[in-house]
Amino acid sequence: MKRERRIFFCTVLMILLTAVFAAGYFGREKMEAMGQGLKREDGKKIALTFDDGPHPYYTDQLLDGLKERGVRATFFVTGEHAQLHPEVIKRMSEEGG
Repeated sequence: MKRERRIFFCTVLMILLTAVFAAGYFGREKMEAMGQGLKREDGKKIALTFDDGPHPYYTDQLLDGLKERGVRATFFVTGEHAQLHPEVIKRMSEEGG
């Protein structure tokens, strides 16, 4: 149980850090206006990756936010969680994550 909590906490922390980094790197207004992924005016790009999961509540929220902004990301999932939540895996695949 402790290991699961630690993994969950680390996943949430990484999501928050990624969001803070991306907002600082691009600026919130530009991120919201882009729509075709995270690409700066100077041509630089950023790759978003998420490790662990999926989790039906948190991953769905993350996918909603990515879809809303037209951003793609790469997800590295654990086999155990993928078996527990195949519907989330299907959504990741369908939305191009």
